[in-house]
Amino acid sequence: MIARVLERAREVLEHIFPERQIYHRSHGEVRYLSLSTRTQIIASGTAIIVVLWFGYATASVFLSGHLLSSQSRQAFASRMHFQRLVAEARAKEASTQALLDNRTAAFTTAANDIERRLDTLKLLLDQSDNSALDTLLPGPNGVSKLVMNAAIEDQTPRQSRTLSEAKQAKLKSTDDPIERLALLREKESQILRTAEERAENRIEGMQAVLSMTGLNLDDILSQNNSKIGGPLIALNESQLFGEALSLDEDFTRRVARLTGRMAQAEQLEGMLRDVPLREPLWVEHRKTSGFGTRVDPITHRAAHHSGQDFGAFRLAPIRATADGTVVYAGWRSGYGRLVEIDHGFGFKTRYGHMAKIKVKRGQKVKFGQQIGAMGSSGRSTGVHLHYEVWFKGKPYDPQKFLKAGIYVQQG
Repeated sequence: MIARVLERAREVLEHIFPERQIYHRSHGEVRYLSLSTRTQIIASGTAIIVVLWFGYATASVFLSGHLLSSQSRQAFASRMHFQRLVAEARAKEASTQALLDNRTAAFTTAANDIERRLDTLKLLLDQSDNSALDTLLPGPNGVSKLVMNAAIEDQTPRQSRTLSEAKQAKLKSTDDPIERLALLREKESQILRTAEERAENRIEGMQAVLSMTGLNLDDILSQNNSKIGGPLIALNESQLFGEALSLDEDFTRRVARLTGRMAQAEQLEGMLRDVPLREPLWVEHRKTSGFGTRVDPITHRAAHHSGQDFGAFRLAPIRATADGTVVYAGWRSGYGRLVEIDHGFGFKTRYGHMAKIKVKRGQKVKFGQQIGAMGSSGRSTGVHLHYEVWFKGKPYDPQKFLKAGIYVQQG
C-alpha cells in the first residue's frame, strides 16, 4: 500500500518534473546540461522555501515596523507626559519656594514689628515703673523721692510673672519663625501684664492716700482741668497669614486700657503734687489746738477752730506744703500776717500769725519753699502757726491730710 503510494507520487513528480536537457552552443561547440527530476524537485523546493522565507520576512518586517511605530508613539506620549509632570513639579517647586520666601519675609517682618512693639512696651513699662512719683515730694535736701508706704490698707503687692531664663535664651537662639513669634507674643503679654499691675498698684496706692484726707475722690477728680495724654504705641494693623500673625484687637484694647490707667495715674500724681499732705514746719515743733470745737483762748468760750496750730520758736521757718500760687500775702483781721496759697484742684492753704512774710501775691512757690517766719501777729496769745486746709471754699481738718502724708514718705 505504501509502496504503491510512493510509486504513484514518484510518477506524478516525474510527470511534473520530467528529465530536461539544456543545450548551450558557444564557438561552434554544443554543450548540454541534464536536469534530472530529483534536481528539479530540489531546486523547486529550494525556490519555494526561499519565496516563503522572503514573504515571511517581509510580513515580519511590516508587522514589526507597525508594532515599533505604535510603541514609539506610546513612548513619545509617555515621554511628553513625563516632561509635563516634570515641568509641573518644577513650577510647583518654584511657587512653593516663592511662597516660602514670602512667608519667611512676612514672618521676619512680623517678628521685627513685634520686637518694635516690645521696645515700645518696655518704654511704657519703664514709664510706669519710673514715674513722676520718684520725684514727687523732694525732701529738705531737694533729692528725696516719694515712696508709697505698703502699710496703706495692708495691700499685698502683686507679683509679676516674667519670661523664664530658659525661654529668654530660646528666644535668642531659635531660628524657627513660628516659635520665635510665639515666644515674642508671650513676652509681649507678660510686659503688658507687668505694666498693668504696676499702674494698678500706683493708682490704688494714690487713691488710698487721697481717701485718707476725708474727701470724696470724685470731688477731687472733678476739679482736674489739666490735659492728659499717653505714650505712642506703634501698631501694624495688617493681617498676615491668619490668626497666627494677626495683631489682634485684644492687644490694642489692652494697650488702650493701660495707657488710660497710666493717664489716670499721672492725673492722680498731679493731684498728689498739689494736695497739701506735708507739715509746714521742718524743725522741732509740737501740735497744739486741733481742728473743730475748742475753748477759745481769748473768750474762754466754745468756738469752732478751722485749722491746726503748731508751736515752735519765734521766726521758725514756715514752708509751703505743696506747689502753688500765692493769692494773698499781707495783714488780715484775726489772722495777723497771712499767706494764702492756691494749689489747684480746689485746694488752698492758709498760714497765719506770722512775724515775717517772705513771698508776695502772684508768686509761684514750690513745696518746701519758705514763705514766712513764725510769730504771734493778729488775734494770738503766743508764738505759733495757725495752718488751714481748704477745699472748694470749705475748711477741712489738716490733721487728716498730715496723716495721709505719713504714707507718702521720703526714700
